[in-house]
Amino acid sequence: MPSPLLSAVINDCIEKGTDVTAGGAKYNLSGIQVIQPANIADSLAAVRQLVYEEKRITANELLEAVRNNYNNKEPMRRLLLKAEKYGNDIDSVDLIAAKWVEYFANSLKGKTNYRGGRYHTGLYTVSAHIPMGQNVGATMDGRKSQEPLADGGMSAVYGRDVNGPTALLNSVSKIDSENGSNGTLLNMKFLPSFLADEAGIEKFSALLRAVVLLKINHVQFNVVTKEELIAAQKEPDKHRNLIIRVAGYSAYFTELAFDLQNEIIARTAYG
Repeated sequence: MPSPLLSAVINDCIEKGTDVTAGGAKYNLSGIQVIQPANIADSLAAVRQLVYEEKRITANELLEAVRNNYNNKEPMRRLLLKAEKYGNDIDSVDLIAAKWVEYFANSLKGKTNYRGGRYHTGLYTVSAHIPMGQNVGATMDGRKSQEPLADGGMSAVYGRDVNGPTALLNSVSKIDSENGSNGTLLNMKFLPSFLADEAGIEKFSALLRAVVLLKINHVQFNVVTKEELIAAQKEPDKHRNLIIRVAGYSAYFTELAFDLQNEIIARTAYG
């Protein structure tokens, strides 16, 4: 539908005499998001490691387990969860994520939307990784059906980045941020104790400088303990002022959906 009021405040629409919905704006870009490269990398890396290299699982066994949501296959699922994961500065996994992001971005090059503008690739989900996960079956990284997918486009799957914050940043830097020109998203969580003294603040400052040097376009932080989040979930009336950075936006933690609260609680906290 035409939007005359919006068009009146968008550059070039009046000069062209064309509505913003018909391409009247100076810029007519559209963004399409690449989501969960972490789940893709973790799944393909697990298949390569456990099926083809170590031969501890056959392809048919894994396919059957995934189709049946790992029912009666918990040992296999645990094995998949222990395979190497994105977010730990392991090239063999991280470069899988980088490869498929680049493939997606290159696939959009040269294509235009109905307003004549170029498509740009984005790497973020805001908080849609929760409902998305509820509509995606089991995956070969050990994730069960309906569980959350990785938050954001650059973040590791919650709880799987176990080698520290600098390892996570190194993993993220292997994805070319130019392939996320529509925007990228990386979530990190730190314990308050990390910033309790001057030494911790200096380390955090160094971390921020590393983000710039590694050419990572975006990062956002929560500084909170798991215990505080759990307490807020149990007794929301006592924690109404607790604000959390979710994924591209901030919100009162107690007002978030229960499954989104659980995903935030499960994210790795660096100390």
